Amino acid sequence: MPDSELFLELARFVERVTAIARTGLAFKPDGYDCERYEELLHEAARLSTAIARGGAPDAEAIRSRWRAEVIDGYNGYVTPGVGCGVIAFNPRGEVLMIKRPTGKWWYPGGFCDVGLSPAENAAKEAREETGLIVRPQRLMAVIDSRKFGSPQRHIYSMLFYCTVEGGELRPSPLEALDARFFALDNLPRELHREDLRWAALAREFHFEGRVEPYFDPIAIDPLSP
Repeated sequence: MPDSELFLELARFVERVTAIARTGLAFKPDGYDCERYEELLHEAARLSTAIARGGAPDAEAIRSRWRAEVIDGYNGYVTPGVGCGVIAFNPRGEVLMIKRPTGKWWYPGGFCDVGLSPAENAAKEAREETGLIVRPQRLMAVIDSRKFGSPQRHIYSMLFYCTVEGGELRPSPLEALDARFFALDNLPRELHREDLRWAALAREFHFEGRVEPYFDPIAIDPLSP
Protein backbone atom coordinates (compact mmCIF):
# COMPACT_ATOMS: atom_id res chain seq x y z
CA MET A 1 0.00 0.00 0.00
CA PRO A 2 1.47 3.43 -0.95
CA ASP A 3 2.34 5.75 1.94
CA SER A 4 -0.39 8.23 0.93
CA GLU A 5 -3.07 5.52 1.03
CA LEU A 6 -1.77 4.22 4.37
CA PHE A 7 -1.90 7.76 5.79
CA LEU A 8 -5.51 8.19 4.67
CA GLU A 9 -6.49 4.80 6.07
CA LEU A 10 -4.89 5.61 9.44
CA ALA A 11 -6.67 8.98 9.50
CA ARG A 12 -9.97 7.23 8.73
CA PHE A 13 -9.30 4.68 11.48
CA VAL A 14 -8.51 7.35 14.09
CA GLU A 15 -11.59 9.37 13.20
CA ARG A 16 -13.82 6.30 13.28
CA VAL A 17 -12.51 5.08 16.65
CA THR A 18 -12.84 8.59 18.07
CA ALA A 19 -16.41 8.89 16.83
CA ILE A 20 -17.35 5.50 18.31
CA ALA A 21 -15.81 6.46 21.66
CA ARG A 22 -17.43 9.91 21.82
CA THR A 23 -20.82 8.54 20.79
CA GLY A 24 -20.46 5.75 23.33
CA LEU A 25 -19.70 8.26 26.08
CA ALA A 26 -22.74 10.30 25.01
CA PHE A 27 -25.06 7.36 25.61
CA LYS A 28 -23.14 5.60 28.44
CA PRO A 29 -21.50 8.37 30.51
CA ASP A 30 -20.71 6.05 33.43
CA GLY A 31 -20.02 2.43 34.27
CA TYR A 32 -17.81 -0.24 32.71
CA ASP A 33 -18.45 0.75 29.11
CA CYS A 34 -17.53 4.35 29.91
CA GLU A 35 -14.05 3.26 31.02
CA ARG A 36 -13.50 1.41 27.76
CA TYR A 37 -14.60 4.40 25.68
CA GLU A 38 -12.19 6.59 27.65
CA GLU A 39 -9.39 4.14 26.82
CA LEU A 40 -10.31 4.27 23.14
CA LEU A 41 -10.07 8.07 23.18
CA HIS A 42 -6.67 7.86 24.87
CA GLU A 43 -5.28 5.37 22.34
CA ALA A 44 -6.77 7.22 19.36
CA ALA A 45 -5.15 10.45 20.56
CA ARG A 46 -1.77 8.71 20.86
CA LEU A 47 -2.07 7.34 17.32
CA SER A 48 -3.19 10.73 16.02
CA THR A 49 -0.05 12.42 17.37
CA ALA A 50 2.13 9.56 16.13
CA ILE A 51 0.79 10.11 12.62
CA ALA A 52 1.54 13.82 12.96
CA ARG A 53 4.90 13.06 14.63
CA GLY A 54 3.79 14.88 17.77
CA GLY A 55 4.52 14.09 21.41
CA ALA A 56 2.71 12.87 24.52
CA PRO A 57 1.59 16.36 25.68
CA ASP A 58 -0.08 16.86 22.32
CA ALA A 59 -1.88 13.53 22.67
CA GLU A 60 -3.28 14.51 26.06
CA ALA A 61 -4.44 17.86 24.72
CA ILE A 62 -6.22 16.11 21.84
CA ARG A 63 -7.83 13.58 24.19
CA SER A 64 -8.99 16.35 26.52
CA ARG A 65 -10.52 18.29 23.61
CA TRP A 66 -12.32 15.22 22.30
CA ARG A 67 -13.62 14.46 25.79
CA ALA A 68 -14.84 18.01 26.28
CA GLU A 69 -16.80 17.79 23.02
CA VAL A 70 -18.94 14.89 24.26
CA ILE A 71 -22.61 15.82 24.62
CA ASP A 72 -24.99 13.51 26.47
CA GLY A 73 -27.56 11.50 24.56
CA TYR A 74 -28.95 11.98 21.07
CA ASN A 75 -27.18 15.28 20.39
CA GLY A 76 -23.86 13.64 21.14
CA TYR A 77 -24.02 11.17 18.25
CA VAL A 78 -20.94 11.96 16.16
CA THR A 79 -21.57 12.22 12.40
CA PRO A 80 -19.69 13.60 9.37
CA GLY A 81 -19.94 17.29 8.55
CA VAL A 82 -22.28 18.31 5.72
CA GLY A 83 -21.30 20.67 2.93
CA CYS A 84 -22.52 21.82 -0.48
CA GLY A 85 -20.89 22.80 -3.75
CA VAL A 86 -21.96 24.75 -6.83
CA ILE A 87 -21.17 23.86 -10.43
CA ALA A 88 -22.37 26.64 -12.75
CA PHE A 89 -21.41 27.56 -16.31
CA ASN A 90 -21.52 30.77 -18.32
CA PRO A 91 -22.86 30.91 -21.92
CA ARG A 92 -19.36 30.10 -23.22
CA GLY A 93 -19.33 26.77 -21.40
CA GLU A 94 -16.85 27.88 -18.74
CA VAL A 95 -17.22 26.80 -15.12
CA LEU A 96 -17.44 29.17 -12.17
CA MET A 97 -14.55 29.02 -9.68
CA ILE A 98 -13.36 31.05 -6.73
CA LYS A 99 -9.90 31.71 -5.33
CA ARG A 100 -10.18 30.76 -1.69
CA PRO A 101 -8.43 32.69 1.12
CA THR A 102 -5.72 30.00 0.95
CA GLY A 103 -4.88 31.12 -2.59
CA LYS A 104 -6.22 27.86 -4.06
CA TRP A 105 -8.99 27.70 -6.67
CA TRP A 106 -12.15 25.60 -6.32
CA TYR A 107 -15.85 25.69 -7.08
CA PRO A 108 -18.03 27.77 -4.70
CA GLY A 109 -19.33 25.99 -1.61
CA GLY A 110 -19.07 25.52 2.11
CA PHE A 111 -20.66 23.97 5.17
CA CYS A 112 -24.45 23.76 5.26
CA ASP A 113 -26.16 26.11 7.70
CA VAL A 114 -28.87 24.84 10.05
CA GLY A 115 -32.41 25.69 8.95
CA LEU A 116 -31.71 25.67 5.20
CA SER A 117 -32.02 22.82 2.72
CA PRO A 118 -28.89 21.64 0.85
CA ALA A 119 -30.05 23.41 -2.34
CA GLU A 120 -30.80 26.61 -0.43
CA ASN A 121 -27.35 26.46 1.13
CA ALA A 122 -25.73 26.05 -2.31
CA ALA A 123 -27.52 29.13 -3.66
CA LYS A 124 -26.58 31.07 -0.52
CA GLU A 125 -22.88 30.14 -0.81
CA ALA A 126 -22.75 31.17 -4.47
CA ARG A 127 -24.37 34.55 -3.73
CA GLU A 128 -22.09 35.23 -0.76
CA GLU A 129 -18.85 34.14 -2.43
CA THR A 130 -19.34 35.36 -6.01
CA GLY A 131 -22.24 37.84 -6.08
CA LEU A 132 -24.10 35.66 -8.60
CA ILE A 133 -27.66 34.38 -8.22
CA VAL A 134 -27.76 30.68 -9.08
CA ARG A 135 -30.59 28.17 -9.10
CA PRO A 136 -29.78 24.51 -8.35
CA GLN A 137 -31.25 22.32 -11.10
CA ARG A 138 -29.94 18.84 -10.32
CA LEU A 139 -28.06 17.00 -7.62
CA MET A 140 -24.80 16.02 -9.32
CA ALA A 141 -23.07 14.03 -6.61
CA VAL A 142 -22.68 13.21 -2.96
CA ILE A 143 -18.95 13.66 -2.41
CA ASP A 144 -17.26 11.77 0.43
CA SER A 145 -14.12 13.69 1.41
CA ARG A 146 -12.40 10.47 2.46
CA LYS A 147 -12.97 8.92 -0.98
CA PHE A 148 -11.55 12.06 -2.57
CA GLY A 149 -8.29 11.80 -0.64
CA SER A 150 -8.75 14.32 2.17
CA PRO A 151 -7.26 13.35 5.57
CA GLN A 152 -9.01 16.26 7.30
CA ARG A 153 -12.49 16.26 8.85
CA HIS A 154 -14.86 13.71 7.32
CA ILE A 155 -17.39 15.62 5.19
CA TYR A 156 -20.25 14.68 2.90
CA SER A 157 -20.64 17.43 0.29
CA MET A 158 -23.67 17.64 -1.99
CA LEU A 159 -22.65 18.98 -5.38
CA PHE A 160 -25.36 20.79 -7.40
CA TYR A 161 -25.56 21.57 -11.10
CA CYS A 162 -26.82 25.15 -11.21
CA THR A 163 -27.82 27.82 -13.70
CA VAL A 164 -26.82 31.46 -13.32
CA GLU A 165 -29.93 33.65 -13.17
CA GLY A 166 -28.55 37.05 -12.28
CA GLY A 167 -26.28 39.07 -10.08
CA GLU A 168 -22.86 40.47 -10.79
CA LEU A 169 -19.56 38.60 -10.57
CA ARG A 170 -18.11 40.33 -7.55
CA PRO A 171 -16.31 38.12 -5.01
CA SER A 172 -16.78 38.89 -1.34
CA PRO A 173 -13.47 39.92 0.30
CA LEU A 174 -14.43 37.80 3.31
CA GLU A 175 -15.17 34.68 1.26
CA ALA A 176 -12.93 34.73 -1.83
CA LEU A 177 -9.89 36.51 -3.22
CA ASP A 178 -11.17 36.24 -6.80
CA ALA A 179 -13.94 34.65 -8.87
CA ARG A 180 -13.79 33.78 -12.55
CA PHE A 181 -15.04 31.37 -15.21
CA PHE A 182 -12.61 28.82 -16.65
CA ALA A 183 -12.74 26.25 -19.43
CA LEU A 184 -12.69 22.74 -18.00
CA ASP A 185 -9.57 21.93 -20.03
CA ASN A 186 -7.81 25.06 -18.81
CA LEU A 187 -8.37 25.15 -15.04
CA PRO A 188 -6.01 27.09 -12.74
CA ARG A 189 -2.87 25.25 -11.67
CA GLU A 190 -3.22 26.03 -7.98
CA LEU A 191 -6.26 23.94 -7.01
CA HIS A 192 -7.69 23.23 -3.56
CA ARG A 193 -7.40 19.50 -4.24
CA GLU A 194 -5.70 17.45 -6.93
CA ASP A 195 -8.65 15.13 -7.52
CA LEU A 196 -10.63 16.32 -10.56
CA ARG A 197 -13.49 13.83 -10.61
CA TRP A 198 -15.81 16.77 -10.02
CA ALA A 199 -14.62 18.29 -13.32
CA ALA A 200 -15.41 15.07 -15.17
CA LEU A 201 -18.90 15.09 -13.65
CA ALA A 202 -19.34 18.76 -14.57
CA ARG A 203 -18.50 17.94 -18.19
CA GLU A 204 -20.99 15.05 -18.22
CA PHE A 205 -23.82 17.11 -16.75
CA HIS A 206 -23.30 20.26 -18.80
CA PHE A 207 -22.15 18.93 -22.17
CA GLU A 208 -23.28 15.29 -22.29
CA GLY A 209 -26.74 15.42 -20.73
CA ARG A 210 -26.12 13.31 -17.65
CA VAL A 211 -28.94 13.53 -15.11
CA GLU A 212 -28.32 10.76 -12.55
CA PRO A 213 -26.24 11.80 -9.50
CA TYR A 214 -22.97 10.15 -8.58
CA PHE A 215 -22.24 8.47 -5.26
CA ASP A 216 -19.39 6.22 -4.19
CA PRO A 217 -20.02 2.48 -4.54
CA ILE A 218 -19.79 0.44 -1.36
CA ALA A 219 -16.16 -0.53 -0.74
CA ILE A 220 -16.60 -1.82 2.84
CA ASP A 221 -19.82 -3.58 3.76
CA PRO A 222 -20.95 -1.85 7.01
CA LEU A 223 -23.11 -4.87 7.86
CA SER A 224 -20.38 -7.49 7.50
CA PRO A 225 -19.08 -9.07 10.75
